[in-house]
Amino acid sequence: MKDKKLQLSLLAFLALVFAGAGIVWTIGGHRSKSALQAGPKGLKTEMAKKGSGLPVPSLAHPGVADQQAEQDRFGVIDEVRQARMHPTPGNMKKLVALLDTNKDTAILSEALNTLGVLAQQGVGRQEAGKLLAQKALDKEFPSRGEALMIAAILEKNKALPLVSAFLQSGGGQSPENMAVLGYASRALSMIATPESVPIIEKLISATSDPDVRGPSFAALAKAGTPRAFSILQQQAQTSTGKNQAYSAAALSESKDPQIRQWIAGAIKDGTLGKDTVSMIAMMPTAPDIFGKVLAEGGLSPSKQLDLLKEIAPGLRGTPSRQKLALALAPLVFNGDSKVQAETIKLIGESGGKKVADIIKPFLTSEDPDVRKSAFFSYMQFTSADNYKYLFDFLNNQNPETRRMAIFMIGKFYGASDRGALEEASQSEDAFIREKAKQYLSSLN
Repeated sequence: MKDKKLQLSLLAFLALVFAGAGIVWTIGGHRSKSALQAGPKGLKTEMAKKGSGLPVPSLAHPGVADQQAEQDRFGVIDEVRQARMHPTPGNMKKLVALLDTNKDTAILSEALNTLGVLAQQGVGRQEAGKLLAQKALDKEFPSRGEALMIAAILEKNKALPLVSAFLQSGGGQSPENMAVLGYASRALSMIATPESVPIIEKLISATSDPDVRGPSFAALAKAGTPRAFSILQQQAQTSTGKNQAYSAAALSESKDPQIRQWIAGAIKDGTLGKDTVSMIAMMPTAPDIFGKVLAEGGLSPSKQLDLLKEIAPGLRGTPSRQKLALALAPLVFNGDSKVQAETIKLIGESGGKKVADIIKPFLTSEDPDVRKSAFFSYMQFTSADNYKYLFDFLNNQNPETRRMAIFMIGKFYGASDRGALEEASQSEDAFIREKAKQYLSSLN
């Protein structure tokens, strides 16, 4: 069971990594004669016959040869995947032969993936490490970037010399070198040890591409050394756009109170851009950081409104959204009605009883916008135990509010509400009148 969990963990991780690398492979449903079952000799013979694996279609039957080749290709992929369930030295040898003879990147990605799974389970680990290093440095091997990443997963610090050598195989700003840097960055994010920091620093200085730098910033945060966080802070302070957002988000993972205080100050004084603030809002440390921002005070109502808009992504679907909502609670009591209304609206999206308790008093606010915001935010907490507050909104000036109130009453009303419903049946709003009469009729 432990081995199976390990295998699934590696597969899931590699799927994410390869997706990040822009690699997509087709899932085949056809099982042809097994190239793996044929063994290394049979495999070489089959590949020699097929050449590239995409034979020229017959003039007599256009497309048939292509279809057969694709079915054969799916069959190889299927066999490679089956090998994951049978971690044997024999299957490892067949994978090695496949990697030496095939040029189809979809098949190679699956074979490398499977090689990593088998090695992680103790089958031919040393041999796999050597092969992966060889393939990673072979410029003629189509999937050398994936080979590097799997080597990084298996070897960790031992793979650092390989990553350095891989980086040296590139050069300039060509697309090929950007690919080298990208794979190296992702490999370093899998190692992410204190020993990897110097190499990461060199990689960051070699490119300004945020998609390449992003995994390296994450690796620095994971490495967690003072130097690593110093690099991230410098990047967050001096860069812009995605580079700033990625570096600042990584920096926010620091447990150092001084670093978090710096981030809070940089948010407040505008050093960090809007997109950066939004990304920080989605981090687990967001409640603490934004709590510090608000604790300092000094933000004008317009600045508070801008901040709420930037924080909004962190209140929608992130694990720390309820804690972040509670960190924003001081804005509900700051006295500015626009800020109050917007804060209530946003924190209401996070859910949670503590948030409901904060919102409830504002159901009777004298400010109509605050009252409306509280009504729609609190509505999700309405139950058979507390629904009677809804009757107070049947005469609300806003038609949307009062109609939603009568609609919600329809879910909970009972005999004790007869008097209130009779009063509502005399409403000037035709929708309210008809709904109230409908509810009274059902009581009778």
